[in-house]
Amino acid sequence: MKKLILLFILAVIIVSGCAQDNAESTYEKNQDRAGQDLNTAHDGVRHGDGPNFARDQDDGMTMTDQNPNLLNTDNENRNNFSQDVQKAKEVIADAGYDPGSIWINGGEMNVTAEAQGRMTKKERDAALKALRNKLTRALPRYDINVDFE
Repeated sequence: MKKLILLFILAVIIVSGCAQDNAESTYEKNQDRAGQDLNTAHDGVRHGDGPNFARDQDDGMTMTDQNPNLLNTDNENRNNFSQDVQKAKEVIADAGYDPGSIWINGGEMNVTAEAQGRMTKKERDAALKALRNKLTRALPRYDINVDFE
């Protein structure tokens, strides 16, 4: 009998959770589920971080300006591989060679330069060493391997 009464009480509790007042909405026009929505104008259209991204009024602030614990990802002081490859091409061209293929693998940069004319082995080794030194001074973060085509 006690089990039947407990089962009946449990059923009443479960069924009472389904009762809702559907007569009108719980939230008003300018409110969302969390209460007042501060990103809406008086016409009820969202103007903030929502789908109207062009009208975002953050005055150039990024997430890093709002939270000092986030990483700085605004690309101001950030190097990327294309900038490094372009710098290597400039150094090779300044040294008097035509830049060939340049690729980066981790902390290693592999550079191929095209020399005009024929070189002896001694001239080739001296030119490789000089070019490697120039590239190392320009891009010190990489171990640079230089080869001529």
